[in-house]
Amino acid sequence: MRKKLIQQRLELCPELAGKWSEWAQRHLLGAFCFQQARTIGLYAAFDHEVDTRLVFEGGLKQGKTMAFPRVMGEGEIVYLRETNWQKMVENKWGILEPSPDSLQVAVSELELVVVPGVAFARNGCRLGFGGGYYDRLLSRLEPDALTVGLAYSFQVLDNLPCEASDQKVKRIVTEQGFLKMCP
Repeated sequence: MRKKLIQQRLELCPELAGKWSEWAQRHLLGAFCFQQARTIGLYAAFDHEVDTRLVFEGGLKQGKTMAFPRVMGEGEIVYLRETNWQKMVENKWGILEPSPDSLQVAVSELELVVVPGVAFARNGCRLGFGGGYYDRLLSRLEPDALTVGLAYSFQVLDNLPCEASDQKVKRIVTEQGFLKMCP
């Protein structure tokens, strides 16, 4: 299933992916949860994931602290503050992340964390790339931190297998808007 969904994302025509990506970001930018959050964790899109650059720029314009994940050591994610997209550097997987000298943002400070995924289920289960990076990170968030899966609508499924170690997202937003979550 993972390979099929990744392939489907990779096969999106660039114009459509760009349009859907912009729509999803605009839904997030206009959301109350985004307006209220002061410190936001984002990701830099990889392999045709929904982009986050508009969200990043919008957050900066509103005076928010914008932070991106950086993989440290043995698969541990830390969030580092970023104020300039152009200063981000590619890691060994080709994913943009802040330079190591950027200021660290404590996980406890993150009020909204935007999460990528291969797929999401309406009950909040998330299918990632299989490394468990985000599951370990999300398990360390404060209970009132809001986690939002950002995806294309074809990545949202009725259900996904979800193990005890899998961390759910609280909301999902696509090009169609925020989805109604089902327990």
